Amino acid sequence: MTKEIRSVIAKALTACLIAGAASAAHSASRDDFPTCYGMLGGSAEMKQAERELFVVIDQTLIFNLDLKRHVHNKVHEYLRPGDRITVLTFSAYAEGRYSQMPLTGKLDHTLSEEDRFNTGKTALRKFDQCMERQKAFVRGKVDQVLKTAFEEASTDLPKTELMGSLVNFGQGVISASQSPRKAVLLASDMMENSAVVSFYGNGGINNLDIDTTLSTTKKANLLSNMGNATVNVVGAGISGNQGYLSQTAMQNMQDFWTRYFEQSNATLAGWGQPQLFGPIQ
Repeated sequence: MTKEIRSVIAKALTACLIAGAASAAHSASRDDFPTCYGMLGGSAEMKQAERELFVVIDQTLIFNLDLKRHVHNKVHEYLRPGDRITVLTFSAYAEGRYSQMPLTGKLDHTLSEEDRFNTGKTALRKFDQCMERQKAFVRGKVDQVLKTAFEEASTDLPKTELMGSLVNFGQGVISASQSPRKAVLLASDMMENSAVVSFYGNGGINNLDIDTTLSTTKKANLLSNMGNATVNVVGAGISGNQGYLSQTAMQNMQDFWTRYFEQSNATLAGWGQPQLFGPIQ
């Protein structure tokens, strides 16, 4: 979608909502998507998101074009009316490279048959038109934010604070979500390289002692609380150690992260090496 088309969609959507959007109630303190419910004059109430998708982008590695497109496609396949999406980025704890939340917003629910029956024809027609505009607006906004997140990635960084970032995001954002169902799409090679744990030293992950590493992780307070979320990984092992990871190494890494997420109130539901074959769970 071109910048011109996105601009037209954004202006059209904002214009049709300007009268009612400001008065629409919302449970979240921030919403980057204009709502269509202001068109209904209070005849239907907004609902809390039943599902929230957290897209977490590791900016310490460069994804190729196919994997970037893969992430975009997985996100769009998952999203449906009524969902909330939050995009989070992290890299190293270096100047200008702090964790960020470039996007968070909720898609409106479709109206129930009862609400549609109780809504005037004119308002209903405007609402339906607005919902189509919102769908296009959200798709364009998500694509823009993901594109920028991938473009800002760099391999010229000393460390990969993956666990530390998961602690911050889990405790500060993911577990705090009011959505009953939380899913995480984590775009990362999953190669922890911090001062506490490094998958590159002592023989690398071929010789990873999972019990010892988890014990070290726990003592360093690097277990997270992810609010019973499911975690789906894209990009596991893509950077590797000298460009290659054996199947034994990959299995060790998957086993470690499976147990890490179990102890962080989450479930590793999808493991992409590097692509995620199934849908986001």
